[in-house]
Amino acid sequence: MAGGRVSGYGAASALVDGPQGRRLGLETASALTPTGLVERPVFFSGFPARPEVLAAGLLAVADVAATTYADFGQAKRLANLDPVVTASGDRLRFESFSGCNSVHARLDVLPDGVGEGDVGFGTTNVDINQPLRTALARMGSTTLLHLTVGPDEVRTSTPDDHHVERKVELPDRWVRGLAEVPYVSAAMTARAELTGGAIGRFARDLPRAGSPGPTVWAVPSPSGLRLLPWALPGSIEVPGVTRLRGMDRVLRFATSLTLHADAHGATAWVFELPGARLTLALTAHPYRGFSGEGGLLLRLVDRSSETHGRALLADLGWDPVVDPQRLAATTGRSGDDVTDGLAWLAASGRLGHDLAEGAWFHRELPIDAEQVLRRNPRLRHALALAESGGVRPHGAGRWLVRGSGTEHAVSGPSGDGLTCTCPWADSHAAGRGPCKHVLAVVVATSG
Repeated sequence: MAGGRVSGYGAASALVDGPQGRRLGLETASALTPTGLVERPVFFSGFPARPEVLAAGLLAVADVAATTYADFGQAKRLANLDPVVTASGDRLRFESFSGCNSVHARLDVLPDGVGEGDVGFGTTNVDINQPLRTALARMGSTTLLHLTVGPDEVRTSTPDDHHVERKVELPDRWVRGLAEVPYVSAAMTARAELTGGAIGRFARDLPRAGSPGPTVWAVPSPSGLRLLPWALPGSIEVPGVTRLRGMDRVLRFATSLTLHADAHGATAWVFELPGARLTLALTAHPYRGFSGEGGLLLRLVDRSSETHGRALLADLGWDPVVDPQRLAATTGRSGDDVTDGLAWLAASGRLGHDLAEGAWFHRELPIDAEQVLRRNPRLRHALALAESGGVRPHGAGRWLVRGSGTEHAVSGPSGDGLTCTCPWADSHAAGRGPCKHVLAVVVATSG
């Protein structure tokens, strides 16, 4: 038996030899759960139905976290980032971002993949380091795996080995990305579906050399997806196609692949696995990170959305699927108010979006997500402009906003209808949310 006392825990962790091999029992710190403050809660403890699928999926999520497809300077600053784990009562979700923040990966371990064990409720982030990755890569279909997920660590044990992976901090870019991905995902539509051997053929056609790789166009056809170096009517542009290599770990298990896309060039690739699902979401350009998309910034300065969102928190629950109609009936709020409130909750990182089920799910990040989101550079600059008198009316539906040595004209109806004459808006506004000048007008005129 091996163990040790750790500050903040109610008892010592222990590794005990038993009749079925070695079993790792680790204590957890107190955490907030749906029933209030609980000492040493456990989000999952049991035996996955398909340990080899779980291992491959975890490795896929970890691979994405350890890879940078562009912006190599950022990679050095954000090395060794680790997944976020959400327990939703009947399933587990593991999420990560690439070092460049242009790829989001999520493994959903679904109810029929959980196997023997009980799933709790909560969210935490964990370290999946090299020793654990090595152990997972050796996982076979006959391996007896006991997995326990707690709020401060992930624990795995087999009859031959054991690993303890400690909780780590989340960078600001991940928090902003976790807020943006659901918003981008919810606007997507399914464009193509592959099954059986078509998945393997598609994977073999993907370029492997270079990072982030070339731009290709995916053309849906009766036999699957054709990849071309030029656009055709109905094709889907995929810049930096090497970013899809995060799927390699799970290809041998995939039973279907569905491609989703939005109007601005972002794509999501959903792989159905036995008892699980892997989703890879890609930004519209490999040099754009999800943290900079900005589609939800208006929600963060919309006081009515914040009011509705905070009111929904008490009734949100931890069900695997957030039901807007149930929330409207429970809270007495209109459908539009619930929609606005859910958008603000997504903006503060409290909601994810499941493309396969077309539904939101609740997650609570293990940090002050709202504070991090408000440190968003665009939003921070907008607040500074509004508070320093940098916005002045210039006729009906027009404002002049202070820029660098000049003023920019903002005009139009409030909210999503505002436009700006600044160079950033001219180059980036489509699909990337409002510029800081539009945000400053919204803040200054919101009372």
